Amino acid sequence: SVAVLGGSAAMMLFRCLRIREALAALDSAVLLLLAAAIPLGLAMERTGMAATLAESILGLAQDHGPVVLISVLYLITSVLTAFLTNTATAALLVPIVLQVAVTSGYDPKPMLIAVMFGASASFVTPIGYQTNLLVMGPGGYLFRDYLKIGLFLNLLLWIAATVLIPVFWPLGGAM
Repeated sequence: SVAVLGGSAAMMLFRCLRIREALAALDSAVLLLLAAAIPLGLAMERTGMAATLAESILGLAQDHGPVVLISVLYLITSVLTAFLTNTATAALLVPIVLQVAVTSGYDPKPMLIAVMFGASASFVTPIGYQTNLLVMGPGGYLFRDYLKIGLFLNLLLWIAATVLIPVFWPLGGAM
């Protein structure tokens, strides 16, 4: 983020980019979504909703072990990312995942890795990631193109994450 801000400032200083152009390039909808998602995540944690959702997630995976827990967290994140931005999804789910870790006694790192990868796997819709939207028009893509190719990619990455995250980042503890 420091490099991006420094590069942006340098571009404006050397007049490669005008301030008006930089401001016009900001996507207000994305900024508003992010601005709302971060306080919403904090509110979920403070009101106890994160704990309630964490208990629901644990209810789904409790009897099946840590690999299923990682799989469920990844899947929830991936599905939400299709409808929100990846950053907003991560901001919403981090307090829930931290509560899942506290409740289950597992290390939160592998669960956060599942959220990170799940939020990054936004291929099913053009909504989940700004680059998808940027290339949609110029590339002549339709919404269904993302669905056809993205669904396969998301399923493949879900399987890979389910298998590989517990290998590289063991959960430790017991449920």
